[in-house]
Order: sequence, then C-alpha cells, then structure tokens
Amino acid sequence: MGSEKLPKIAIVDDHVLFAEGLRSLLEGSGIGRCVCYASGEEAVRGIPQEKPDLALVDLHLPGLGGLEVVKVLREKLPDLRVLVLTMDASGESLFRALSFGVQGYILKSSSFANIASDIQAALQGDTVIGREMMGYLAEKGRSKARQGGSKAFDELTPREKEVLRLIVQGKDNREIAQELFLSEKTVKNYVTNILTKLNLEDRVKLVIFAIQEGFSLEEDTPRKEEYP
Repeated sequence: MGSEKLPKIAIVDDHVLFAEGLRSLLEGSGIGRCVCYASGEEAVRGIPQEKPDLALVDLHLPGLGGLEVVKVLREKLPDLRVLVLTMDASGESLFRALSFGVQGYILKSSSFANIASDIQAALQGDTVIGREMMGYLAEKGRSKARQGGSKAFDELTPREKEVLRLIVQGKDNREIAQELFLSEKTVKNYVTNILTKLNLEDRVKLVIFAIQEGFSLEEDTPRKEEYP
C-alpha cells in the first residue's frame, strides 16, 4: 500500500521524544502516516485542517488539557476517532474520558505491539481499552453488582453469562476458549449472540455496559445440562 493510502494519524503529546518515537514506529510498521502536535492549542488549530482518520491525545497537556482538546475536536470533526494515550492509569480518568466520547483509552506503558493493535482496531471502528485498565473495570463491576444488578442480562444463557464474565475480566477469545474448553469459533459465536441480545456494537462497549448495569462477576453454579 502506498503511503498516500495509509490512514492519517494525529499524535497530540507534549513529550516530543515520545511522540516522534511513536510516529517513527507507526510509519515504519506501515500502520499510518503521522503528524505530531506538541500542545492542545496546536492540535485544535491543525487537526481540523489536516482531517486525520484518528487522533491520539495525551490527557495531561500544558495549557489546553487533553479532554478539552477532545471536546473541541468532536465538535469540529464529529466523525473523528479519538483515542486517549496516556500514563494515567486511574479509573476515574478512564471513565471521565469515556464520558467525552473517546473511542478508547490506552496506556503509554503498554508494549508497542499492543498499542499498534489497539490503534488498528480503532481505525476499523472498534472501541478499545488497554488490558491494564480491565482490572479496574472488573472491580467496578463487582462493586456495582453488590448494590443490586440490572435485569438486562436475564435473556443470556448460563454459558453466555460465563463468557461475559471472562470478557469483563479482560480475557480475549483465545483465553476464553482455553478456560472453557471451547473452540475460538464457538466463543466468537457466543460473543456475537451476547452483543446482539444486548444491542451493543463491540466488546468494550459490552464491558462498560456490564459494569454500569451491575452485572455479577461471581461464578454461577448451573447444572451441567444447562450448557449446550
């Protein structure tokens, strides 16, 4: 694929060495063409003109902060996909960012392979959350469930609920398949059924919904014959 056909990615980060290093890796891997902005002010002036496919925005920028940048960009470019790329691993920051409508939240401490994979998923329209943040989400779900969960999950079969618990714990299809002694194709079918029943688009939105609705992460003990 020629470079002119690659997705355009904006990197908004005041740590110039990090931004340029990430730019070099993304371009060298053929993932996208990158343009860097060292401040929020530069980003809100330049990105609407560049019209990239994806913006990677650090939360903690001097002057105009990361979430203010996100707000402005979403007003000017409603279709722009935005990922938070930050060192901030706090759950409060994660949920605040999601409330601003970002498509994902990933940590700079992740390996480049994981960051690249999340960026590619976001470019395809998926919502992504770094695995390091999934532990917080799972604990949040347990706390909410103790307060009394929603009936939104009543339509799920026992096996679907089991798959959903493992998704909320941050496991991918391969890991779920290994734990439940199923094929990855079967797990994928379960995930599709769960998303359809709950009217959700992807597994990250599924995790967020499960937490907000108080889905129980405690193990059920269904009879063996309840499983297909």
